[in-house]
Amino acid sequence: MTRILTTICCALALWALTATAARADAKLYARSSVLAEGRWVKVRVADDGIYKLTYDQLRAMGFADPAKVSVHGYGGYILDEDFSHGGYVDDLPATPVYRGADYILFYGRGPIKWTYDRKAGTFTHEVNPYATHGYYFVTDATPTADAGTTSADITAARDVTVFDDHLLHEVDREFLQKLGQTGSGRDLFGESFSSTLSQTFPFSVPGITAEEGKVTLRFVAYTGVTGAGTVTLAIDGTQLLRGTIPFDNETYTKAHEYVGTSSWRGEKSEAPKVTVAYDKAAAANSFLDYIRLQVRRTLRAYDAPFTFFRDLTSMRSASRFVISGATEAMIVLDVTHPQRVNRMATRRDGSALTFSIPASGDTLREFVLIDPTKTFPTPETVGAVTAQNLHALPQTDMVILSPPAFLSEAERLAAKHRTKRDSISVTIVTPEQVYNEFSSGTPDATAIRRFMKMFYDRRSSESDAPKYLLLFGDGSHDNRQLSSAWKGIDMTNFLLTYQSHFSLGGNWTGGGEEHETFVTDDYFGFLDDGEGARIGTCNLRLGIGRFPVRTVSQARAAVNKVVGYIDNPSFGAWKNNLCFIGDDGNSTDGYKTRHMSDANRLSQFVEQNYPEYINHRLLFDAYKKSSSGGGGSGAYPDVVTALRNLQREGTMLINYNGHGNAQALSDEHVITQSMIQQYTYSHLPLWITASCDFTPFDHTVTSAGEDVFLNEKSGGIALITTSRVAYDEPNFNMNGILLEQLFKRRADGRRATLGEALMGMKNGYLSYLNRCFVLIGDPALTLSFPTYGIRVTEINGKSATEGTVNLRALDRVTIKGEVIGLDSARLTDFNGALTAVVLDSEKEITTLNNNRTGHTYTYTDYPNTIHRGNTVVTNGQFTLSFTVPADISYSNRNGKMSLYAYDAAQQREANGAYRRYTVGGTATQIERDTVGPDIRLLYLNDSTWSEGDKTNETPFFVAHVRDASGINITGSSVGHDITLTIDNNPALSYNLNSYYADRTDVAGEGVVRFSIPRLAEGTHTAEFKVWDIFNNSTTRTFTFQVEKGLRPSITELRAGPVPARDQVTFYLDHNRPESRMEVTIGVYDLAGRLQWQHTEQGSSELFHAYTVTWDLTNGRGARLRPGIYIYRAAIRTAGSSEATRAQKMVILGTKN
Repeated sequence: MTRILTTICCALALWALTATAARADAKLYARSSVLAEGRWVKVRVADDGIYKLTYDQLRAMGFADPAKVSVHGYGGYILDEDFSHGGYVDDLPATPVYRGADYILFYGRGPIKWTYDRKAGTFTHEVNPYATHGYYFVTDATPTADAGTTSADITAARDVTVFDDHLLHEVDREFLQKLGQTGSGRDLFGESFSSTLSQTFPFSVPGITAEEGKVTLRFVAYTGVTGAGTVTLAIDGTQLLRGTIPFDNETYTKAHEYVGTSSWRGEKSEAPKVTVAYDKAAAANSFLDYIRLQVRRTLRAYDAPFTFFRDLTSMRSASRFVISGATEAMIVLDVTHPQRVNRMATRRDGSALTFSIPASGDTLREFVLIDPTKTFPTPETVGAVTAQNLHALPQTDMVILSPPAFLSEAERLAAKHRTKRDSISVTIVTPEQVYNEFSSGTPDATAIRRFMKMFYDRRSSESDAPKYLLLFGDGSHDNRQLSSAWKGIDMTNFLLTYQSHFSLGGNWTGGGEEHETFVTDDYFGFLDDGEGARIGTCNLRLGIGRFPVRTVSQARAAVNKVVGYIDNPSFGAWKNNLCFIGDDGNSTDGYKTRHMSDANRLSQFVEQNYPEYINHRLLFDAYKKSSSGGGGSGAYPDVVTALRNLQREGTMLINYNGHGNAQALSDEHVITQSMIQQYTYSHLPLWITASCDFTPFDHTVTSAGEDVFLNEKSGGIALITTSRVAYDEPNFNMNGILLEQLFKRRADGRRATLGEALMGMKNGYLSYLNRCFVLIGDPALTLSFPTYGIRVTEINGKSATEGTVNLRALDRVTIKGEVIGLDSARLTDFNGALTAVVLDSEKEITTLNNNRTGHTYTYTDYPNTIHRGNTVVTNGQFTLSFTVPADISYSNRNGKMSLYAYDAAQQREANGAYRRYTVGGTATQIERDTVGPDIRLLYLNDSTWSEGDKTNETPFFVAHVRDASGINITGSSVGHDITLTIDNNPALSYNLNSYYADRTDVAGEGVVRFSIPRLAEGTHTAEFKVWDIFNNSTTRTFTFQVEKGLRPSITELRAGPVPARDQVTFYLDHNRPESRMEVTIGVYDLAGRLQWQHTEQGSSELFHAYTVTWDLTNGRGARLRPGIYIYRAAIRTAGSSEATRAQKMVILGTKN
């Protein structure tokens, strides 16, 4: 781990240097937005052009005096992603207009930006991947801005009678797909060539000259096993381009591209036909991207309301533009700079209109000839804009970007973070508000980044710098919703995603790797000057997370989940559990042990630095593999069972290393999407998945990773996970940095939030490879690690710091200790309970070579438990006693003791470890026990069950057991486990050691709880067997009847407080633990009319003591009148009939 820690130090040093570097001038940003007051109406345009608004249209928009109207904004060009460039345009500058007698004209920009590449000598274009229109704002709240007039006093030696023009054919309609991987990157493509191998595209170029032009083609295709392909381009029958699509059968390659440019010489038609042909029939992903023409045209008045023109030669020398056929009404505007539009001073020269300009140097001047007598396009009205002023916001710790539909839920989450526990400031904004002030109203991911940079540039110190950004909404790789796959999906509540420029995947001609096509939310956090061009080397300055929610119900459930996690500490020793999963590889990588090694090395890092945690290592090859072979679900059933048992008990972390996809983790499907959707475990871990694309949140179909978060009551509290292809070695390095960030304490004693941890990981491993990792969850959330420590002070009357203690079989052991604060002093006001897990000696385990590769992996673990017990903590002190079982390892190697304590009254938790003991030998003075444990109570589903009674198909087994010496749960000796066997069938025999829990208040007594897997209908006989630490056993045999669809039973229903005046809480208990259940509670008047009803579905584990609070209002929101009402509960499980129970309650009137 030295490499990991060194990387962290470098990252922190880089942050310190950045924090003290000179910041951008905060005056770059207006103190107040122009949108703060007055009437504003948003309009939009589809293309570059001159647009007209008549006074009648302006009056219809609500402007009483159209002569006072101005236009603001800068249209639809994609914002510059590189913050090292100048020219940032803040807020909404005025766009100069040309005023006629009863109308205004303005220059509007659409979503396609053209630039001239001087090195290549060609015009290039860039399509805005976020928008299909450019947006502007009309208002009478600001002074009018009219186009100026240039001077005519310029002498030019040369005349310009032809101009340079560019034309484009590009249709964005489809994305590349392969092997279940849908789109990635910002490219969409046009016409498919999979069946029609030759296609012709007509252009119209009036006034085209014979001067040399150029043509550029971009075409993509995937050849697969068919061999290289050839693409050609011809204009009017003359072939100008011929290119090769290379052979490639690489797994992640979706396509290769051909991009070629050729000169176009000779006479040219004003209606040229461009033919593109490809020679591979049925080739996958074969699409035309674009055809681009560059031509010279005669400079004259065409039959159009406006004509744009420019001349490359005028950059080098003063020039006089001569426009033939111009009418008296025509004018020329210089639109090179959209906020400095000027009317050119023109002269008449016969039938020509002329104007002159000096040499423009590096700037290619852009002009437009306007005929005001023609009919101009009208911008589309979007609607009135509500006053807003993001520029005037105070500094904030956290920004939540939320669509309007989710604002109330975003506010609930913000309110929770503003409470005393977190005490952070939170600002909630909508995407449109951000676009309005930072991208001229045009959707653009860089607008969100610019908005966050405003706070960053205005910071006076690191304490008031922005810290978190929560993207409260799902995303799409097709931000414009143009592709057929996305057209039928409601994207109203989606937020923009940043997609890589590269979209093809795999190794491609000209460079690039499969990891360079990605989606990343990191982009919004690159806030330093000079960043954005090469985002693989950019430093994050924000903790960023996303809630991939699409509906209000999903948004509500997500907030409920996070707020519940913050409010409900969910005390228990499960918080000392961590899970590290290592895949055994697959056939493509030769079933290598790398993933298991990575999982183990990561767990060793935690073991060495944070020994209080129990690392549950689920390394696949350490478990028996079924005969079904390498793939398919069920190949590692024992791994699935071990994980389920741990999830049921609870774990703070699930850290997976291996193969994966959007539907499952591992080829053996140890974790699948359907499993995740059915999870009912109440404890919520953080998931870290170092695998390929487990969570491509920007795809049309919800991924398995998203379902971990979207599972309303279970799954996980958050994921740090991958959205695209990833690689094992970088994954391991990043995983290690991430664990260090999560576990280490800051200078003030606190641990990192999820957003801080991910930011630290990414800044500690700068690479494109880290961009596919994303936080699905709340970036301001801190995992509920215990805050305080536990120290063992004595063992059997001797100081715990004096040498190493030897624990012998059948020794009576007494341990004393204390709960300590961050200053290592005892917390004398800590009163509660403590759980101790005493582990047997560490042991070397060698994997089984299931895949017959000859490769095994050996690791060290603590596989057996000596004792798991509870005791009380009083004034920060505790005493724990137990007898060491006869079934121990006898290896005289070190063991480990993991301790957890909680003080429920003050909601405080602590944990600690003790490792200075060995396990071996046998006690010399033993008080023998020859009596087996007492099975005090045994039942199925609830305590009213009797021998032979009916049960459902998955009954819940409960056994209360007691033994003065202690119950044996070591698992170190064959045949001494707690077991339940159904029908004497080995396949229905279950080891219940991990299902046993000691009682805190009674020594030697505990409970076994186990949900029996689905059984066939009919009579069954079961045998329950339990052992004590002296290896005495007790057996109980019982019979029961399984009935399919058996109705559950409501064992308790009550309400309180009653009579009710302000609100009432309903309490319900039932006899179906750990089943999927629907619960409905309704309130009726005495005439039987329904007044209020609440229905919920989920795990009956979560509903076992189900509560719901009601505010005494009916379904219309009106408060119920005082009187007597009936409340009724109904429950049902899958396939069962409904069970109901009803009670009366009294509602009182409100107090005066």
